[in-house]
Amino acid sequence: MKSLPLYSLLIAVSLFSCNSIKPAAPDLPVSILNSIPLPDSKIDVPVSINLQRVLNDAASKIPVTLSGQGNAGPAQYRWMLNRQPFSFTMVDDSLYIKDAGNIDVGGYVKNPFNNNWSKVCSCNVTANIELSMGLNITNNYSLPGGVRLTRFDFNACNLNLINLNITPALKPAAEEGVAKAVSVLNDQLRKYNFRPLLQSAWNSLNQPIKIADIGYINVNPSAIRMGHPNGSGNTLNFSAGITAKPVFSLADPGKTAFTPLPDLSGGGGGNGFNLNMDVHLDYQPLNELLKKAIVNQKIADGSKSYIIIQDAEVYGSGNEHLLVKVKFTGKQGVVPYHGILYFTCMPVYDNVTGNLYVKDIDFDANTITTLKEGPAVWILSSAIKKYLNSQIHFNISANVNNIKDKLNQSLNRQVGANVNLSGRVDNLSLQRILPGKDYILVRLKTAGSLAIQIH
Repeated sequence: MKSLPLYSLLIAVSLFSCNSIKPAAPDLPVSILNSIPLPDSKIDVPVSINLQRVLNDAASKIPVTLSGQGNAGPAQYRWMLNRQPFSFTMVDDSLYIKDAGNIDVGGYVKNPFNNNWSKVCSCNVTANIELSMGLNITNNYSLPGGVRLTRFDFNACNLNLINLNITPALKPAAEEGVAKAVSVLNDQLRKYNFRPLLQSAWNSLNQPIKIADIGYINVNPSAIRMGHPNGSGNTLNFSAGITAKPVFSLADPGKTAFTPLPDLSGGGGGNGFNLNMDVHLDYQPLNELLKKAIVNQKIADGSKSYIIIQDAEVYGSGNEHLLVKVKFTGKQGVVPYHGILYFTCMPVYDNVTGNLYVKDIDFDANTITTLKEGPAVWILSSAIKKYLNSQIHFNISANVNNIKDKLNQSLNRQVGANVNLSGRVDNLSLQRILPGKDYILVRLKTAGSLAIQIH
């Protein structure tokens, strides 16, 4: 048997070495993930205020004793009203104030010898006083006053010794004294302001809220509205609506400067919120799944040609495209090939199934150029592109649901000395994907409800 001529051996070695495919890595322009404009969110803020202390403070400025006198012919009567502390109750949108008192009345006649008045008779009556006020808060967080006398009556007072029923004369005089006391009460109520109480809650809402280990939410309130007030017992309840732009960030944005609590504006509240959040999805677990699915798979191309995937990974470069790197060996007839192939594709997420898959997969421009320059051009028309398109898919619904669970946990807790959050995420959907160098940046949009209890 003759030995292979030296030049034939050199040609064979040359052919084999030329069949090593080593294109340059893809060089794609970096993209910027544009922020999705956030609509104003309306967040419902149920506010409960115990008015007992407020009303007690105001009532303390009103004298507990009222007095007066009047003439009844040649006689004179003198009266003194000793009232009890006010009692308060609220029903729907009205405040009712009740007071009871005793009126001591004395009848006096003048001694004609010394002109001194002498008490000759007396009576004691029980007075019942009722006041009412519509519940409301002004736009600068004050009570408008508006207390009015709705009932003032007492049993008859008959000064028997002088045979005089002075009730018709006594009632308007005493009622005038009570009206003056009501005026004082209104003045005191108008002086009371709830702004300091709500300012501390407003300060808490302006600080970032930590969401487990995935990031922070800034509520960013900008305006506050008040719905129709109502009361029960001694508690004033109303729904304040906050206009806000909740923003999610991965890093702690730090404390923000305190802003003054804005005046109340008209209109009711809501209880919804919308926010965009960017989440990092690591490549490592995705590539582990990919390797299990396609490594060592043989992709036939006709009866005599094939490609075997030795290794594969997905990665990104900060462009919208997801990149796929495949290490392979193969043959076309008897000619062996090996090397690296690069592909580009677009990542797509199905919100219904939770699958992250690819579309528009194709060879990268550098790989196309390298394959066209040599005998491996056949790979461009092989089945590997179709195969990868069918195999690159990952179910990341668990990742998304994990984020949703963490959000729900973090939206139900105390965030300040007087502020509690109570909310839920109703839905969470993926809006856009940007494959970065170290992770896939996933932009999620959340929608839900959030209530803030101030106490």
